[in-house]
Amino acid sequence: MDSMLDKKLLGFRQIAQEKLQNILYSIPSDKDLIIAPALIKPLEHIVGASWLRKKGIDKIYKFDSKSAPPKRKQFIYFITSDLLTFKIALDQISGYQSQTSAGLAMTETDRASKQYHIIIFPMVLASFEQLLEEEGLYGEVELYSFQWDFIALDQGLLSLELSNVFADVFVRQDTSLLGSIAQSLRIFNMVMGKPNLIFSFGGNSEKVLQMIQKVEADRKVKSGEDKDVPDFGTLLIVDRDRDYPSCLLTSVVYSGLLLEIHKFNSGSLTIDSTTNKIKQGKVAILQIEDEKKAKQETTNLKMNGLQDLVYQENRYRHFSEVIGTLSAQAKALGLEGKMYSKDMKLSEMKDYVTNKLPKVAAQKKELFKHLLLCETIVEEVGTNFEKLQLIEESILTNTNRKQIMAYIEELLAADAHKYNTLRLICLYHVTIGLSSEDMTKLMTSYLNAYGYRHLTVFNNLCQAKLFPDTTNLTKAKILSQISIPILKSQFQIEANKLKLLPTEINESNQSTVSSGNSAASTSSGKKQCPSYVFNGNYIPLCAQLCQLIANVSSFDDLNNRFGHLERLKLAGRNFGSKTIRELSITNAKNDVNRLLPLKVKTLFVFVIGGVSYAEVAACQLVEQLTGAKIVLASDSVVSGCDMIEAVVGC
Repeated sequence: MDSMLDKKLLGFRQIAQEKLQNILYSIPSDKDLIIAPALIKPLEHIVGASWLRKKGIDKIYKFDSKSAPPKRKQFIYFITSDLLTFKIALDQISGYQSQTSAGLAMTETDRASKQYHIIIFPMVLASFEQLLEEEGLYGEVELYSFQWDFIALDQGLLSLELSNVFADVFVRQDTSLLGSIAQSLRIFNMVMGKPNLIFSFGGNSEKVLQMIQKVEADRKVKSGEDKDVPDFGTLLIVDRDRDYPSCLLTSVVYSGLLLEIHKFNSGSLTIDSTTNKIKQGKVAILQIEDEKKAKQETTNLKMNGLQDLVYQENRYRHFSEVIGTLSAQAKALGLEGKMYSKDMKLSEMKDYVTNKLPKVAAQKKELFKHLLLCETIVEEVGTNFEKLQLIEESILTNTNRKQIMAYIEELLAADAHKYNTLRLICLYHVTIGLSSEDMTKLMTSYLNAYGYRHLTVFNNLCQAKLFPDTTNLTKAKILSQISIPILKSQFQIEANKLKLLPTEINESNQSTVSSGNSAASTSSGKKQCPSYVFNGNYIPLCAQLCQLIANVSSFDDLNNRFGHLERLKLAGRNFGSKTIRELSITNAKNDVNRLLPLKVKTLFVFVIGGVSYAEVAACQLVEQLTGAKIVLASDSVVSGCDMIEAVVGC
């Protein structure tokens, strides 16, 4: 069942090829392609250069805002839906036209067909049409919308590769991209069948669900989504701001730590021996270059279990297990080579050299790459990892506030990181809530470290609900002077209701990235709980929701588990979108009751605003514990550092 489902999920690639092919075939004659650098890696998942050449593409150029390629024939621009990028493309086209008018006259063929075409990913916005007219190019340039929908990055992990969703939707409050997400989920319903139960958790998730329902109601399509047994019994759409800790906390799984250090683009990790995200985020005076380290070429690691067996075995393991496992495998390969080389006959030696030796050499090369990655993790993260874990635990449990503040202030004074320090501050605010005094201290320290030009950063964080509203600072100061007993924060109330904070104290299980000891993470306690991805401190929301939904037995059970969640809504085939409590007083609860317990234990989870590898790892463990099949999807795969960087860059 699982293998068939995984193969069916790869069908989105064929749909994307068909959509792109239709655009290219609609443009006659040979043409050259100019593609934005950010779209190259995702497009490689869909088509290759040979495929493009078969569809009439002659030369392929990388889009450069400073210099345009020579004009040879028809041009097709393939760019993102960014107004500034679109304006630069139009300026280049205007330059080509001025060269043509100054030179030879246009041929009849040139007049009959448009010479310039722009494919916008994921869609053409109304502002693009307006700008096209303002630039005097309306009728000269043809615009196309193209969206590849879901790209399979790994087994059980899909991505739309929409890089600006978090910044646009949660910071700028621009919901334009929600339409693209709704369209992709609509395609999902058509291909995989419409799930019997659809949950939405958060305002943006609810908007996406409403868009899907409106399209389905208007078109009244009777196709794959109405089949009796859909491939996924449940669809869950979740807003990123419903569970910020799953991105802000430091993951201890191997794949999550890789993203903390190296740049990630569409399933490919860029490994640069001279720099990484940790080094680049440090204050300039703390960026000490290591002259002893020899410069090596930048390499890539495909974070796909089917393409890298070493990665497949270790991707969701606690990091303290990984070093020991890789070392044991390296020793085993060395012993295997010695064993084969002794007392061999000539025919056996020939077979070994021809068939087995190349495989052993390739395995050693892959192991060496991962061992180097582990070494980098220990160097960059391991120094303060134990202390950071204790601070994050204190933040989650709302204890030792003075110690937390002292740690953050120490970081800002001596070891500030442009994004990760802010990330810890945001975690503090989301889970506990910053007082006006603490807010002022932290803002001042951060601005002293990085400059007052970053003052707008805190306003952006406020827009995303990651920092207090700085405009009400005076009012907050007055309120802070009133003596109020420390109560549980809203986060803790919700987290306790959903049991996101494990009640067991696993002090003996505290492990460190700085050591290769695997004993800490192999205890039965953590192996049986998805909280292992955060060292036993926190269970990702989507993993807990999947676990609860997979095990729910009846509507009453569903109401007991989720009735308190006002932003969680459920939609079915025979009723609209309502909260669980609203459904409990209608006849629709009988329709839901007939579907429970789930007959098809397959869940598709879409996170709006980016998903982390910690969440993927946690859901993978929930699969093992419940026997369900869970597929995670999002607009992008991110780490906490990436999320804060997106806010800072707004």
